[in-house]
Amino acid sequence: MTAAAQPDRAARITRPDAIGLDLDGTLVDSAPDIAWSANLTLRELGLPALTGEEIRGMIGDGIDTLLQRCLEASLGRPAEAPELAGAKPVLLRHYRDNLFNRGALYPGVRAALARWQAAGIPLACITNKASAFTGPLLSASGIADFIDAFYCADRREDRKPAPNLIRKCLADLGVEPSRFLMIGDSSHDVLAAKAAGCTAVAVNYGYCAPARLEAAAPQFIIDQLDNLLFD
Repeated sequence: MTAAAQPDRAARITRPDAIGLDLDGTLVDSAPDIAWSANLTLRELGLPALTGEEIRGMIGDGIDTLLQRCLEASLGRPAEAPELAGAKPVLLRHYRDNLFNRGALYPGVRAALARWQAAGIPLACITNKASAFTGPLLSASGIADFIDAFYCADRREDRKPAPNLIRKCLADLGVEPSRFLMIGDSSHDVLAAKAAGCTAVAVNYGYCAPARLEAAAPQFIIDQLDNLLFD
């Protein structure tokens, strides 16, 4: 697949045989709902709430890591195993109740997905989010019909930047890595794509610090999903 040597705000590349898409920070701005749920959890546990921006910077490595970061930031010290174990069901309950109450699709997402689906390109969601929340969030945000399959990091070892989920997707679709495009907002997405031998496209509007995203050196960085065009 032809790829640019430097990031660009818009990109035109050779049509891929399939596309993988991250979820949080790429398709859906879920940070408002995640922050709301995390703060409900902290308050229920009698702990100080955090700012939305603080929690936003903690997203992307799965719910266990998010919970640990939130507890430690609120407690001002490392969270102990019993504290994490007790807090997890509270967070899960609040997040189930607030999955897509305050979030939104990013601009250009629906248009891009519709265009690629109409072109016959298989679309897979590849996310560090648990499967228990991925399907419901895709449905609640109104984009489930665009997604042919989703791959979730229910096991810690499958979390991006590990390439496991991308490789599983490639095998299921029968697509060569060089013909697969992985799109995400995080350095984890970029590194996972590279480890799997795929082209990495990053969006610059998500949850990853710009310097960290650029340091991962994706082939493209775009500022809206529908800016990505195929020859």
